[in-house]
Amino acid sequence: MNKSDSPDKESVADMIRQAEMLLETGDMGEADRICENVLHASPLYNRAHVIKAKLMMPGLKYGQIINRIHWELNPETYVEIGVARGGTLCRAQAETRVVGIDPEPKIEKKIPSRAKIYPTTSDDFFARYNLFEELGMDKLSLGFIDGLHIFEQALRDFINLERYSQPDTVILIHDCYPPTRLSAERDRVTAYWCGDIWRLIASLVQYRPDLNVSVIPTFPSGLGLVTGLDHRSSVLIDNYEDIVSSTLARDYSEVEASRERVLPVLENDWESIRGAIQG
Repeated sequence: MNKSDSPDKESVADMIRQAEMLLETGDMGEADRICENVLHASPLYNRAHVIKAKLMMPGLKYGQIINRIHWELNPETYVEIGVARGGTLCRAQAETRVVGIDPEPKIEKKIPSRAKIYPTTSDDFFARYNLFEELGMDKLSLGFIDGLHIFEQALRDFINLERYSQPDTVILIHDCYPPTRLSAERDRVTAYWCGDIWRLIASLVQYRPDLNVSVIPTFPSGLGLVTGLDHRSSVLIDNYEDIVSSTLARDYSEVEASRERVLPVLENDWESIRGAIQG
């Protein structure tokens, strides 16, 4: 589509409505073609990014998966970085010991009574506190990274959680499967936005082949799953600056060219997910 052929706003809205209808009827190829045309003409058109995400991430929604993981693992302890309104924190079971970390929590949901919320940055939390002491138990069963959408911060969050891990610890990572280049930018330019958390997955695959790293393509923005953790490993912290530098140099074109090589996909069905979390 040439610039001279670019549709006006009304035409774009009509195209998006058509794409949504095609999505509902299962004509994924044509829906995707229309979305690509819309994004070519109007790169910031939010509904086009959302439809692309739905096309690429069918099946269980991420909230459903987190619910099932909590029920399956019945974790004794759970740490969530990036609490926001409590939309995922509230999914923890009543008996689970919970630590939630967020510099500006705005809890709107009913969260477990045993949850302890720390209104601070994750860097500050791990510098000031011993996680085991705050949990009241020398065990980290389940962790969820959903804080700043910036790679190097997510990498530090992963490093800090792994320090408290055991062989059966599971770490989840949100926003790691961006469907479009603009939604994967470090600086937010779109309403639908993942940031460059995809780089955390890419760096773990490259520098920590001992880990089991995969991405569940679940709407709205993917869910990373990491097992096989090793609290004794110093690879990431010892090489932090080099890892950040080299990973920031990686371009989203790698994902476009070979998505499943950069972001290893785990099928979005419960049996596959259950097998992965059980090791």
